[in-house]
Amino acid sequence: MISNYGIEWAPLLPLPIIFIILGIALISLLSLILVRSKGGEFRCIFMLVIALFLGNPTLHEKTSEPLPELIMAVVDNSPSMSYGLRKSQASDALTALHEQVNKRSDLVLKTVNINGSGEEGTKIFENINLTSEEKERLAGVFLISDGQIHDVPSSFEQTDLPKSIPLHLLLAGDQNRQDRRIVIDQAPAFGIIDQKIEVTFRIVDENTLVRSPPVNVIIRQNGKILANLAVPIDQPYTQELVLENRGQTTFDLTVEELKGEISILNNQASFETNGVRDRLKVLLISGEPHPGERAWRNILKADPSVDLIHFTILRHPAKQDGTPIRELSLIAFPIHELFEVKLADFDLIIFDQYQRQGFLPSHYLSNIVRYVEEGGALLEVGGPGYATPSSLYNTALGNLLPAEPLGTVSQNPFRPLVTELGLRHPVTSRLPKANLNIDEQPSWGRWFRQVDTDTLSGSTIMTGSEEQPLLILDHYKKGRVAQITSDHIWLWGRNIEGGGPQTELIRRLVHWLMKEPELDEETLKAILTSDRLTITRQSLSNTETPITIQKPSGEVLDLTMMPEIDGKSQLSIPAADSGIYTISDGTNTIVTHQVLSGPEHERVISDPEILRPLVKESDGGIYPLLNTSMPNIKLVHGNGTLHAQNWAGLQARKAERLTGDSRSPLLPPWVFLTLLLFTAFGAWYREGR
Repeated sequence: MISNYGIEWAPLLPLPIIFIILGIALISLLSLILVRSKGGEFRCIFMLVIALFLGNPTLHEKTSEPLPELIMAVVDNSPSMSYGLRKSQASDALTALHEQVNKRSDLVLKTVNINGSGEEGTKIFENINLTSEEKERLAGVFLISDGQIHDVPSSFEQTDLPKSIPLHLLLAGDQNRQDRRIVIDQAPAFGIIDQKIEVTFRIVDENTLVRSPPVNVIIRQNGKILANLAVPIDQPYTQELVLENRGQTTFDLTVEELKGEISILNNQASFETNGVRDRLKVLLISGEPHPGERAWRNILKADPSVDLIHFTILRHPAKQDGTPIRELSLIAFPIHELFEVKLADFDLIIFDQYQRQGFLPSHYLSNIVRYVEEGGALLEVGGPGYATPSSLYNTALGNLLPAEPLGTVSQNPFRPLVTELGLRHPVTSRLPKANLNIDEQPSWGRWFRQVDTDTLSGSTIMTGSEEQPLLILDHYKKGRVAQITSDHIWLWGRNIEGGGPQTELIRRLVHWLMKEPELDEETLKAILTSDRLTITRQSLSNTETPITIQKPSGEVLDLTMMPEIDGKSQLSIPAADSGIYTISDGTNTIVTHQVLSGPEHERVISDPEILRPLVKESDGGIYPLLNTSMPNIKLVHGNGTLHAQNWAGLQARKAERLTGDSRSPLLPPWVFLTLLLFTAFGAWYREGR
């Protein structure tokens, strides 16, 4: 127990009155000196006693007890501490620190755990919150970490810690162990299909004394190996890539392992790029004017990404009616340029009610066949002319058109019906107002004419009059072909009998022909979020499909997926492991990558250099925990050094806790009364002589 005494004043009257009394006492003293008045000294003492009494002096006593010095242990539990034996080293150091503190009554330990995150890093100094009492008592801080701290201030003054205390680092991990990582410096988020994009990356070796020769790097696109490169260490390397399909493409890079490195998880990196088309070039050729001709033009022109060239053949080149050439309003049809020179530039060719008229020579039609074989797209919309001898089926295009005309045209009203296969096909699945199963009738309007055909190939996804094929889709070598055997789709756009989804159907049909990934019949997609792998499969098959999933560890899971009525099926499984997951359904193989990104996994070495300036400024020490024991704790009084090789110092703060606070009069009233009577009698006696 510690007692402290002091005198406090509690005036009974305002201070000006007390000062006046003191002034009278001073006058009495001056009269004694200057005029040698009798009794002046007693009058002066009399007034001083009155002033002292009115000042009311009190004795203030404080009692307190000393507090133990506070030590703070800040434990780094961030993801980077999971490498090697860092967590066990940190746990052993904290236990040893507790044991030393528990043996002493003048020390107490406060432990603060900082978890951190892989994306944002470890924020130590932002999470140290001290009360005012803790700041007065704090004698030192022990930071148990691998050194990967991501909020280190530039100076100790910018922390929330008292300026006089030391910051000691207990370094977990082996600071001499090597590690290799791959860093993507630049990767495009978007790219134009069939054009080159560039990715720039570096291979970084840390804690290596000798630079390694060029190392092997594998680049994959959606799970398929694109390149096997020899890349120099610590130098930016740029590789050209080509996007093949529209939509999301995943590229991943893997560098060969460094012998004895800390982790191989950061030897992998991935990025995603969305493939876009520069402009969708469509060639629309209308064979004759009809009410639905404008519908195709309006729908295609409404899409800002479509560059449409539309020609309507109104006049046969052999027709002679005497009209002067200068009075014709039509321009010359650039047959050679379109069908010979620039044919490959188009993404889609549409023949709308076109008949063989001798207008397009046969070798141009053969060019279209080769165009489709090499990956082009063709849509044929047939009117009554498709059932005549001048039908396109009787040209070179007949080799790729899936519907053979029977020579007749049905004039019976009908409602287009989505077939059982069409219910699972992305082009017609869940169309507005469509039938949801084969036994239902759709609620859209009727069509009134259809060419009778027999399907030779492809998939019939809609039927018309008497279950005749109405919409047929087919793959022809590398290209795609679609055929509509009626010219009445425009009735939906005019809202006849309630209309129908004309725009949506044409949009889906055109995008399927141009190989938009979201409309492919057989697709496999995977997404990794929140430690779960979600697989989505689109298929025309209605049977169970086996799925194999290869985890980053090499473990293979065999699962099955059952499609719904719309052809889609979904599967979700836990995916806590980081790395590349490879998913296959026997036909399609895709990869998805759960990368350990962020500052916690970019650099995984044990490194004290980030904290060294702050530790040095606070006169603290750095103590590696590898193969060494916890340093001894030493309480330092005064301004001595606060660290050495085998001990860590604490600055004694000598904090106290108040236990008592009392006040009592310095002199009792009877003492003042006695002094007043004595001085008054003395003044009377002195003046009476």
